[in-house]
Amino acid sequence: MVEASLGYLTEPFFYFVEPAKRLYWMHLLGSVLLAGLYFWFKKADKATSSNLRQVLGLKYWWNESTRVDYVLLFINGALKLALFTPLFGGQLVVAIVTARYLHLHVAEAPHWAAAPLLVSAVFTFTAFVLDDLTRFLTHLAMHRSPLLWRIHRLHHTATTLTPFTVFRTHPIEALINFARSIVVLGAVSGVFIWALGPQLQVWDILGVNALGFVLTFAGSNLRHSHIPLHFGALERVLISPAQHQLHHSRHHGHCNLGSYLSCWDRLAATSVAGAQAVDLEFGLDEPAENSDGALLLWRKGPQTA
Repeated sequence: MVEASLGYLTEPFFYFVEPAKRLYWMHLLGSVLLAGLYFWFKKADKATSSNLRQVLGLKYWWNESTRVDYVLLFINGALKLALFTPLFGGQLVVAIVTARYLHLHVAEAPHWAAAPLLVSAVFTFTAFVLDDLTRFLTHLAMHRSPLLWRIHRLHHTATTLTPFTVFRTHPIEALINFARSIVVLGAVSGVFIWALGPQLQVWDILGVNALGFVLTFAGSNLRHSHIPLHFGALERVLISPAQHQLHHSRHHGHCNLGSYLSCWDRLAATSVAGAQAVDLEFGLDEPAENSDGALLLWRKGPQTA
C-alpha cells in the first residue's frame, strides 16, 4: 500500500520521459528552440528583453500562482493512476467493446481491403482530427455552461503562465478530459478495427499519434508562457501560443478555445489573431476571483460569450 501510494505521488516526475506528456523533454526542447528564435529576432525590442529576463527569473517559476500549478500536477497525477484509469480502463477496452458491438448489432465486420499505407494515413488523420474536435467542444462547453465554468475557472485563475499551468485543472475537469480521450480515441479505433481488421496501425512517433507529437514539439509548451509567439497567416490552420495566451487574458476571455487546429474557432466565431497579444494581463477579470486561496470554490459562471 505504501509503495503504491508513493508511486502515485511520484508519477509526475516521469512525465519528462513520457512521449505522450506535454512535459516530455523533446517537447520542452522544441519550445526552448522556438523561444530562442523568437528572442533572437526580437532582441532589439526593449519589451522583449524585459520579457526574457522575467522568464529566466526565479520569481517567474516560483510564486503564489505557480505553486498551485505544482500542487495540482501531483494531485491529478495521483488521481489518474489511482482512480481514473481503474474506473475507465484504457483505449483498448473501449476499442474492443466498440468493435464487438458493431459486429453483433450493426453488421458483420466487412474487413474492407485497402493499402496498409492508406489505412494508416486515414486512421492517423481521423484520430487526430476527432480528438482535436472533441477537445474543442469540451472546452467550449466549459466556457459556455455556468456549471462547468465553476470547475474550469480554476485553470483561468493563473496569473503566471508556465508549461506547468496545463496541469492546473480541477480534479473533476481532469476526470472529464481523461474520459473524453479514452472514449473518443477508443471508439475511433474500434470502428476502424471492425471495418478493416486487426492489422490496423497508426502512424506514431514513440507511441504517440505522429501529428499530435509533431505539433506538440512545435511550441505547445509556449502556449502557457509569457512569450507571445504568433504564427501570422498560419493561424488559419493552427493555434499559436499567442492565441492561447489571449485565451488566458483578463480582457479577451472566451476566445481561441482550440488545442491544435484553428478551424473550430473560426466556425464558432471565437477566433482572435495572435498578433493582438500585446501587454496581456493573465487571470480572471474579477479581482476577487484571482485569489489562489479559494481556487477550488465554486462561483457564479460567466456570461455566455
